[in-house]
Amino acid sequence: MRWAPGWMWPRSLGLLDVEAGLRAGICVLMPLLALLLAGVPHLSAYVAFAAFTSLYGRSEAYRSRWVTVSTAGATFLLIIAAAMLVALLGGPPVATVIGLIIVSGLGVVLSSVMGWVPFGSVFFVFAFAVISSIPLTAGEFWPRFALSAGTVIFCVLVALLGWLPRRVRGGHRRHLQQLRKVTRTPAALRDPVVWLHAGETALGVVTALLLAAGLGLSHSYWAAVAVAACMPRPHAPRQVTRIAHRVLGTAVGVVVTGLILLAEPSIAATIVVAAVCQVLAELFVGQVYWFALLFITPLALLVGQLSVPAPVSLILTHRVLDTTIGGAVALVLVLAGTGAAVTWQEHRRRNADGAAART
Repeated sequence: MRWAPGWMWPRSLGLLDVEAGLRAGICVLMPLLALLLAGVPHLSAYVAFAAFTSLYGRSEAYRSRWVTVSTAGATFLLIIAAAMLVALLGGPPVATVIGLIIVSGLGVVLSSVMGWVPFGSVFFVFAFAVISSIPLTAGEFWPRFALSAGTVIFCVLVALLGWLPRRVRGGHRRHLQQLRKVTRTPAALRDPVVWLHAGETALGVVTALLLAAGLGLSHSYWAAVAVAACMPRPHAPRQVTRIAHRVLGTAVGVVVTGLILLAEPSIAATIVVAAVCQVLAELFVGQVYWFALLFITPLALLVGQLSVPAPVSLILTHRVLDTTIGGAVALVLVLAGTGAAVTWQEHRRRNADGAAART
């Protein structure tokens, strides 16, 4: 669609986009199908969130990719284990809030140090919030955690599959796009802006969660996820475009989900559709965010229905309401942070001008 501006409609796709999308789809499809064949599709959350490991290192050179993917996978396992411990305690609100504060900040700091794409804590917040809300007994802990660990190992192996075709000589190599080098930034651990951003994100996540819960919304963690998804990076321009994309894309994605669920798909069909949505989401998420949410939203809701089924009308309406609350909280934080940054810069300029005048 040449008439549409770049922010409205996706452009042409590169081979690396297709490669990343297929990897992500495989990492969702195969573990979920394995659960279906084993007769335990209700455990889908434990593999679906571990499968988010496949989203990292998408176009990195393999020398750094294995470090990226392994670190992301280990982080997911740590967060999943912590969430399961909270679930063992019965999911007390205080433990959930403390966990979300830690996870929100951890995602921002680790992303800054590792140079992760995708950046931020959105997937970590999502994984912790959902898994900590699933009832769990002590005897179920290790078998379910083993599912997550196995999925992470599978994702790491899939992420490295492209190494061989790029090493073997042949005419096929001219069709392979150049992989990028990633820059690690250990100095981010000493950057006050990174820590300020981590605290700001944690504040927004918890505020949105409590607001949505106070309004009686059944999946209040969706509001927290929306905040984590909308916050800008440290040192990046503070814009509201992503917030608008999140709310608009979720609203349209809910309609798409409703049409899918209206057909009453079988569990097997639901898994296949979820995997296809993962592929399409990964294809477009780097181009047009609202468009990618047409597939991200059904993916999240379909996996949720596999794990903990709920009335369709309830999850659709609450998804929109939760996302709107999260978007509103993120908007306030972005505007407040922008105002604070402008005030601080003006203060520093005046101090510098005053010091120059005295000399």
